[in-house]
Amino acid sequence: MRHKRIFCCLCLLVLPFSGVGYAAQPAAFVFEQDEPFSEYIHRAEAYINDNKVWVNTEGRARELAAVQPFELMPDPVLCEGRAKIGVLLSHGLSDSPFSMRDPAKALQQACYQVRVILLPGHGTKAEDLLNVSRDDWRAAFRNAADQFSKDVDVLYVGGFSTGGALAAEYAWQHSDRVAGAILFSPVFKVNSRIDWLAPWLALVKDWLDHEPTDDFAKYASIPLPAIAEVYKLSKEVRQRIVDNPKSLPVFIALSEDDQTVDSAVSEEVFHRGMVGAMSQMVLYSRDQMSANTDRIKVHNTNWPESRILGLSHMAIHGDPANPYYGEQGEYRVCGWYLSDKPTYDACRADANNWFGERSDALSEKSPHAARISWNPDFQPLMQEVAFFINTNANSRK
Repeated sequence: MRHKRIFCCLCLLVLPFSGVGYAAQPAAFVFEQDEPFSEYIHRAEAYINDNKVWVNTEGRARELAAVQPFELMPDPVLCEGRAKIGVLLSHGLSDSPFSMRDPAKALQQACYQVRVILLPGHGTKAEDLLNVSRDDWRAAFRNAADQFSKDVDVLYVGGFSTGGALAAEYAWQHSDRVAGAILFSPVFKVNSRIDWLAPWLALVKDWLDHEPTDDFAKYASIPLPAIAEVYKLSKEVRQRIVDNPKSLPVFIALSEDDQTVDSAVSEEVFHRGMVGAMSQMVLYSRDQMSANTDRIKVHNTNWPESRILGLSHMAIHGDPANPYYGEQGEYRVCGWYLSDKPTYDACRADANNWFGERSDALSEKSPHAARISWNPDFQPLMQEVAFFINTNANSRK
């Protein structure tokens, strides 16, 4: 989400009404109440096939596998005799279930059953986000979690960004049903002082830019109505948690340098609402020194030897070994430069490029630095998540 570009353009308030009124969209694809997960996957495959704009028509099978919901089962031999623990995960705005592949695989290897859902409006084309509401997203997550709770002994909910907000809200509403929440870069506030303008801008304009994507796992552009829904969702979830502090265990991992969500607000929500002694925060910061306190662990992310300066919003839960988004992956995230093709091409091609979250400091390292899409600390992080899950699951027996 390029929110800074969106919200700095106050002049849009006086632009003529344009781009509004797209042709009626098909009904949002939502996880149905009491629907078996296998049936949901089957319906999702058919829906995506009928509605997706393919980045590469010759790679349809690969693209379909990337964006559809999925389930990973623990190894029946290695995990024999263990409690049946489930983890439901959701991706964020403009993303797809592919963004949850790395943590899902890590949790599967730790003997947990993992399901990853597809949020309504995603996995097909960005235009499908024009008429989707936050209540559609809530319904999909709620129905998936309700169903999963019937299939496992212990349930955790989690997600990335918007998915993290949905998971936190569900956990707060059903703290008697879930053992805890696992949140990667959750959005409790968009990183902008004027994010409140989003619902007003969405009344007069659908898009600020509308770029075709060359990334089969993610949209290049997000319509303003969808950003307005995230603004409203994050505000509502933030208020719910702060006004109703709970001891429910929460594991939250985020970057202090995040340019998409306001990490300072996320920290405030953690301190004021997620008050349990078992709750933990892992904070990545390019400026702070590494340190540990009772509930917070700080990792310094100034890694010049790896040409990394800070972690981005999307990097927290990314495995460096991921063949697509990883350190040596085939896709480098250079969307900051989509309007400047020479710079975009340089970002994609420079073998000695720098990586991080967008900042003046990063631009000083390279005028075409890329957005980092992996976390060098991924394996230790997921080990901590697995330990958190197991510890709190055992406490519920």
